[in-house]
Amino acid sequence: MDRRVELAKIVNSLRKGGFDFKVNYFNNRLKLQKYVFLLRRYGIDLGYSYSYYIRGPYSPELADDYYNLPKVSEEIELPKEFLKLIKDKSERWLELASSLVMVFEKYPKISENEAIKIVATSKLEDPNKLKEILRKLKEHKAI
Repeated sequence: MDRRVELAKIVNSLRKGGFDFKVNYFNNRLKLQKYVFLLRRYGIDLGYSYSYYIRGPYSPELADDYYNLPKVSEEIELPKEFLKLIKDKSERWLELASSLVMVFEKYPKISENEAIKIVATSKLEDPNKLKEILRKLKEHKAI
């Protein structure tokens, strides 16, 4: 599988849903990083490895690939729960949500309160906001 082709199909599907990806816009690149990271939770894993950076999970390999996307016309069907989860979400919301997911992946036995505490501390965010994000992640089967 050429994951750049698969990534291009994902971008095409996201465009169809209203995400007009332009690689020269930072907020577009950030959103795509979080979308591809979260898609793994729905069985669409392109094999990127992620590290925890200032804006949450980040893959340098993914960055290289989206700067070199091939032209394809195909799309893939994105999971309905994923689309519901990301609909109208800001970059900050996606950063916080993907950071929570990453903490749960790294520490599978961690309590929800501890995960919230880690993200709240690292992101300087209100724990109550993170509790609401966690509720949405669970509601849409991302955790």
